[in-house]
Amino acid sequence: MESKQELQVWATIDAADIKVGCGKEVPVPVTIRNIQSSKRKFTLRIRSEFKSRDELVEWFVTLDYPKQKEYTISKFDKEPIEEDIDIDGKQSRKISMVVSTPKGGYMGDSVTFYVSIFSADGINNLEKAFTLELTPVIVAVKTTVGNEIPVSIDLANKSDVDLGERKLINQDALSEVFSIMAPHEVRGYVFVETMHPDRLAVIAKGIRGFKGIVEGDIKIGEIEHYLTPKPAVAGLELGAFVELIDGPFKGEKAKIMSIDAGKEEVTVQLVESMVPIPVTVRAEAIRMLDKK
Repeated sequence: MESKQELQVWATIDAADIKVGCGKEVPVPVTIRNIQSSKRKFTLRIRSEFKSRDELVEWFVTLDYPKQKEYTISKFDKEPIEEDIDIDGKQSRKISMVVSTPKGGYMGDSVTFYVSIFSADGINNLEKAFTLELTPVIVAVKTTVGNEIPVSIDLANKSDVDLGERKLINQDALSEVFSIMAPHEVRGYVFVETMHPDRLAVIAKGIRGFKGIVEGDIKIGEIEHYLTPKPAVAGLELGAFVELIDGPFKGEKAKIMSIDAGKEEVTVQLVESMVPIPVTVRAEAIRMLDKK
C-alpha cells in the first residue's frame, strides 16, 4: 500500500542532467497519481531546446502510452510532444519515457528537455527540466596478444586518413579517435576514447591484429590506475633471478645484487659467467623469472 506521504506526491519525473555517449538510451520514468476520487484528465508535454552543431542531427523520444510510439526531434524539427492521459480516482499511471541519443552527434551537443504534467481542471501542474550532453566514451578494442602497440599505431594512422577524407566534405569534422591507451599490463586489449564506436569499427577494419570492439563502455575509474606508470623497479627483490631482455647480455640469466630505485637501475651478477662481475642495467631491461 502507498503511504500517506506518497499519495500527496501527485507526480514524479525521474531525470537529471547527465553527460552521455552517442547511440545510448536514457530512461526517464514518469509517474502520475490522481489524488482525487473522480476520474481526471492529465496532459504530458515534452518540449526541447537544442545546442547542436548540425541542425539535422536527430534525437528520439519513445513513450509507451497510450501505446509505444517513437518521436523524432531535431534542432530543425522540435515540435512539442503531447499526450492526454485519463486516470481513475485514487489511481496512478506509470509512463516509460526513453531518450535515445543520436549516433552521429558532436561532442558538446546537448538537448534540454522540459517535461510538463498538468491536469485539465488546472489543479495540478509540474515541470522539470534536464539536459543531456553528448560526451566521448571509452571502449576496449580487442587485439591479438603481442600486437597491442602495432594495432594502436595503425588505428591512429587510419583515423588520420579518415579525418582527412571527411574534411573534404565537412570542415567541422573531428577525428574518430581522441586518445588510445595500451597499458603494458593488459594483454590483448587497448582502450580508445571516441565519440562514435560504430565508426571506430569501420576504420579499424583490415588492421592486422584487430579482433573487434568489446560491447559496452568503460568508466575512466576502471582504468585510471594505468595512467600512472609503476616504477620499473616495482616487484624486484634482492637475490631474485632474472633474465636480461635487452643490451649486450640479452638472454643471459642473472641474480639481483642491488637495486637503485632513484635511478631505476639494477646491479646483477650473471649466473653462467666464469668471473662473477657485477653488471648494472636499466630495470626495464630485465624480466623476473619464475621463483621456482
